[in-house]
Amino acid sequence: MLAVVVITVLLLTLGAYNYSSTMLVEHQAAAMGGRDVIARTAAESGIALAATKIMERGQDDTINLYNDPDVFRGRLIQDSPVPRAVVRCTIVAFDETNTATGNIRFGLANENSRFNLNTLQAIDQSEEDVPEEERLGLAYIAMANIPNMSDDIVDAILDWLDSDEDRRPAGAEGNDYATLAVPYECRNGPMESLDELLKIQGVTPDLYYGEDANHNGIMDESEDVNGDGYFELGWQAYLTVDSLESNKNADGEQKINLNGGEMTELFDAIEEQFGTEAAKFVVGFRLAGAEGVAAIPGGEPVVGQISREGINLTIVPTFTFKSIYDLIERDTLEVQMVDGTKEVFTSPWPADANTLLNIFPDIEKACTTTGDAAITGRVNINQARREVLLTIPGMTDIVADSIMAVRPSVELGSASSNILARRNTAAWILAEGIVELEILREFGQYITVGGDVYRFQAIGHFDEGGPTTRLEATVDATVYPPQIKSVRDLTSVGRGYHPSLLTSQNGQ
Repeated sequence: MLAVVVITVLLLTLGAYNYSSTMLVEHQAAAMGGRDVIARTAAESGIALAATKIMERGQDDTINLYNDPDVFRGRLIQDSPVPRAVVRCTIVAFDETNTATGNIRFGLANENSRFNLNTLQAIDQSEEDVPEEERLGLAYIAMANIPNMSDDIVDAILDWLDSDEDRRPAGAEGNDYATLAVPYECRNGPMESLDELLKIQGVTPDLYYGEDANHNGIMDESEDVNGDGYFELGWQAYLTVDSLESNKNADGEQKINLNGGEMTELFDAIEEQFGTEAAKFVVGFRLAGAEGVAAIPGGEPVVGQISREGINLTIVPTFTFKSIYDLIERDTLEVQMVDGTKEVFTSPWPADANTLLNIFPDIEKACTTTGDAAITGRVNINQARREVLLTIPGMTDIVADSIMAVRPSVELGSASSNILARRNTAAWILAEGIVELEILREFGQYITVGGDVYRFQAIGHFDEGGPTTRLEATVDATVYPPQIKSVRDLTSVGRGYHPSLLTSQNGQ
């Protein structure tokens, strides 16, 4: 009888132990699951933080979106006396100044720092009226400096973008994609996402992602696949389809379109912002063209002359601005006045450093050369990698190298951000002697120092280990309030960064 009692007690004890162990495992799993949820919530809070700072930047000149560890590194989400329970979020972007092993900065990446593939077709079409034997192949030249890019893949990209079914020599059209094991349609229009690149003939994940297996922008020990000591980031670091710049001023109103059709409206708008002399020059420029620029013959004055400051505004405009840099240091051709005389007007914006860096930025904030709601695809010369700079039509190795040589490194901290803040107009490359005025005018329609779509990684993490959530987001600030355009979960490819790199000593 005693043996039966002992066995029964033993079985009950083993059962209780097994139950306790199971409950402990379940408790630990629930706790880890809860920490996963907390880390994800922290990462989502990071996206909201970035979107808020983007929205506020127009009203607060002190906001630094490029690299500000005090704002974007280790922001406190949940405090605790137990370090393991302290939760933070961190915002990171890749450091474009480190081209060897990669690096990060605590801020946002401007999509205008990448080449917009949706502009490639327009570059290609710009040679349509040129005799075939004289064409330079500008689209192929633009893409030639993107690492591992080939003319065959450029053919396939152009076929993906254009609206016809005419296959280029090495390209692919709808019939080619329809015969695949898993068929799909050719876009035959602008790409909606850069990931579409992976659907284009010849494009592989290795080309798209490069050696950056965990997508952290840093060459980790196992990521130098070919052993050359150079970190190949892949095409996602150089290309985009999202680069846009708002065509509105700080008050949310449409900028003054220098190429607008109504000369009276143009005159009045410029006069209100910049004075009568500026208005006379801008309108005179539209009517007569610039010295050294062949004017298109205008029409005859119509009955009932309209004028401003004696300028005959019934004359058909003869000049179209390619960029606002056409305004710098120029004289108009002779402008027809209502009294029958002709006058020449001089630009109020000379090409001296003070005007270019301190006065001309106000012109850029107020004026534009198009009536579109947003400008697509200009290259941000303050942030673009060398390879992207070389996609700009007319760009040379010497100019690209000169721009890169004076670009401050992230390691300079606030000094780096201060230098970039002073270069708040693309005309800085003229002010600092990198290019001549004519070259700036040639580049003008393709370059910017702005951009209103941002890409970054938001990381939710704990102070002393634990789960980490990484989300890559893009935020579009061409609309108000800024819109979160896309979010991609990178958690499955690893935490990416050691917590010590992400934790600020004074995170709040």
